[in-house]
Amino acid sequence: MPAADAPVALSFQVHAYPLALRLVSALLQVLMTADILCASALIVVGTFTGAMNPRPPALAGWLALSALALFGLTRLIRWLTAATFSVEPSQFVLERRGDRFELPVTSVESARVWRLPLPGAGLSLRMKSGRDFQYALQVADPLPVLQAMGTEVEHPLTAFEHARATVIRRRWYGLALKFVLFPLVPAVIMFQLNQRITYGGPFAQYQMYGLGPYLWSFFTYWTYFTALLVLFASIWRVLAELVAFTGAWLSPRSARGVRRFVEIASAVLYYGGFCSLVAWKFLQ
Repeated sequence: MPAADAPVALSFQVHAYPLALRLVSALLQVLMTADILCASALIVVGTFTGAMNPRPPALAGWLALSALALFGLTRLIRWLTAATFSVEPSQFVLERRGDRFELPVTSVESARVWRLPLPGAGLSLRMKSGRDFQYALQVADPLPVLQAMGTEVEHPLTAFEHARATVIRRRWYGLALKFVLFPLVPAVIMFQLNQRITYGGPFAQYQMYGLGPYLWSFFTYWTYFTALLVLFASIWRVLAELVAFTGAWLSPRSARGVRRFVEIASAVLYYGGFCSLVAWKFLQ
């Protein structure tokens, strides 16, 4: 039986990537993002072209399906790479799908945060032999791992990723509100406006052509505003990450405060800014 005061190993859930698989996963993530943005741009540019019955371009649908397939592949890779990394007094232990790697503390020179956080934040172990350990570790928040290992805690990238992991709490219902429910607001307004102008009443298209065309028309407006909001959110996200990274680089200790400010500002600009733009368009 171990002594009562024996050191306790700290364990972290990570994803352990060989270099090739990390590159593949990063590429899939980039392609998925590009597909979503291209599909959104095509929908915004090509849906309303003066036709009596507007519809999103077919290519946008194929790009959306491609993005969905790429998302599935990234989730599969995450499942395949799931692992546990433990920090013990005399060794680091990585357990991955039946494999167990024990690295003596004395054999590890340093742990470095990924300079390019793809497919997510993570760190690599530099061995005293001069080579990196064969598995790179993706972990949402590298700071607790580095603190347990006693290395590179004050680096700006560490502060940036720690603030991002602890301040941003992404949940599926948050994304649903942002990109499913919120687009309904302008979609319903513009759809009903179109119904009254084009067909003479809120249900005139349904009465004249049936339920299918009526629902398809509404779906077209919802798809259009969803795509528009994806692009709108992407602009603010890029700016937010630039501000947050700059703040973390200039003052790592202020990274959480900067991140909190950035996320609040982004939410206000996304919801309030878009509503203001729609109102301004109506008042023109």
